[in-house]
Amino acid sequence: MVPIPESTGAPAASSNAGFWGALPSVLWVGLAIFAFFLLRRQLIDLLENLAWRVRTGASIKLFSLELGQTYVAQNVGSSDESALAHRPDSDSRRWNQRESYYRPNRNIQLVHRLAPSKHQGMLYDIEIYLVPHRDATLASVAKVDYYFGRNWGNQIFSSNDRARSFAISTSAYGPFMCTAELFFTDGEPVIIGRYIDFEMGTIGTRME
Repeated sequence: MVPIPESTGAPAASSNAGFWGALPSVLWVGLAIFAFFLLRRQLIDLLENLAWRVRTGASIKLFSLELGQTYVAQNVGSSDESALAHRPDSDSRRWNQRESYYRPNRNIQLVHRLAPSKHQGMLYDIEIYLVPHRDATLASVAKVDYYFGRNWGNQIFSSNDRARSFAISTSAYGPFMCTAELFFTDGEPVIIGRYIDFEMGTIGTRME
């Protein structure tokens, strides 16, 4: 009789080796799924900001992919006079129209600066304030009421801090229109506006 060999247990060993070999892949997939659900809000914000930067022509660098910033060359002062058409403002219409941006608000202008945001989900921290033009002075301003729109709860924010140029700070993930009602010390109010753009954001520094 031919003896029947005893079982060596080889199939079980092969099965165990296959399980342990596949375990790292399973763990990586599980970790990726966990990270996605844990950071999904941040990933959505990142994609939205990336899409906004692509639309506005800002520079983007992501690993080996780099998109240059959109740039428009300045033609003023070019030696080629035909490169920029021009004509005199003979009837002063454009001069008078330009001056109309100064007179109603008594040479007080609304400006802003921004820096990368310290707040989750926001793109930039923004400071909005007043600057006097030429011989104007903020001493003529008593209070400023700022309005940013419905994304800020449709609220009006007041500032009477003349020492800080009536500054107000906020954060945003996209550009917006700001209107400011200036209340002068003689009782006359005037509303001026400024589009709070992010065009200078690529060179901004963090505001403290």
